[in-house]
Amino acid sequence: MPGLTLEQFTFWQRTLRRAGVPEGALRSDYTAALRLTTGRYPAMYPLARSGCPSALQPHVVAVAAFGIHADCLVDVPVNECDPGPFHAWAEQVRQGLLTGRSEQPFLRAFLHTVSACSVSHADVHAYLAGQAGRLGLSGYATDQDHYDNIDHSNMPFARVLATSCGIPTHPRNESVVRLAVDAIQRWDDLADLADDLRRGLLTIPETELLRFHATRDDLESGRDTPAVRALLTHTCGKARAVLHAAYNALDDADPLLQLSLRPSLMICFQAMGGLERAGAALLRPSPLWHFRPTATHLLDGTLRTLHHRLSLAGPTTAL
Repeated sequence: MPGLTLEQFTFWQRTLRRAGVPEGALRSDYTAALRLTTGRYPAMYPLARSGCPSALQPHVVAVAAFGIHADCLVDVPVNECDPGPFHAWAEQVRQGLLTGRSEQPFLRAFLHTVSACSVSHADVHAYLAGQAGRLGLSGYATDQDHYDNIDHSNMPFARVLATSCGIPTHPRNESVVRLAVDAIQRWDDLADLADDLRRGLLTIPETELLRFHATRDDLESGRDTPAVRALLTHTCGKARAVLHAAYNALDDADPLLQLSLRPSLMICFQAMGGLERAGAALLRPSPLWHFRPTATHLLDGTLRTLHHRLSLAGPTTAL
C-alpha cells in the first residue's frame, strides 16, 4: 500500500483484527481511510500507534480521515471558495448517520466507528456546522474569533476523536483537551502562515496588527520590518505560552488522554523553536520547519508516554 512498508501493512491487518473489524469490504474501507491520512500526513500512522491502544487505532484513523477530507473541502483559496461541494458532502454525512451507508469507503469506515464507539451524532453535526462557518473565511478581527473557531469546529472534532479513543468524558479532561487544541491550533497557524496568506486567510487578528503597527499588506508582501518581526515574535510567544500550559495541564488528565495527547504536544515543542527562529521567513512558504530537539521536553515526554503505555497495557488495551 502506498506510504506503508510491508511490515506496517501487516501490522495494520493485525490491528484491524484486534479492533473487531470484520473481514471483507469493511477492512478495505478502513484501509482506504489509512491511505487518505498517510497520503496527507505521513506521520499520522506512527503517531496513532504511539498514542493509542492498537484495538482503537483503526477508529482513530477513520476519524482522522473524516476530518482531513472536511479540511480539504474547506481550506481552499478564499477567492475560489464554492460552498456547494462541502455542503453536498456534509449532507452525505448526515444521511450516512441515519442509514449507516455511503459511497465513499473512508466515510463508511467513519460511520462504522461512530456506531461501534457510540460517538455522539450531535458532535458530528456540530463539527460540520463549525466547518461550514470557516467557508470563505479571510481573517480574524480579534483573538475571540480564534477561540470561537476552537469552540465551534475544533472541540466537536476533538470530542469525536476522544470518544473513538475510549477517553472518559468529564470536565477535567474537557479542559485539558481545550488547552491542547488551542496550543496545537496556534502552532499550526504559525507553521501554515505563509500558505494561508497565499489563499487569502490571515489567522493573526486585526487587533494584533494594529497593536504592532503592521498591516495585512506587510504580511502578504513578506516585508521584513521591525513591526512585522515584533508582531511575529509576540504571536510565537503566545503560542509557546499556551503550549506550556497545555503540557503542564496533562498531569491532571486521565492516563489514556495523556497517552493520546503527549506525542502531539511533544512534536509541537520540538518544532516551535524553528518557528521562533524563522522571524519574517515565516511569511515565505517552506516545505518543512526544521526540528531542533529540546532534550528536556523530548526526554520527559518520551518517559511519560512509555509510562502511560505500560500502565494501560492489559487484555483490553494491548499496545
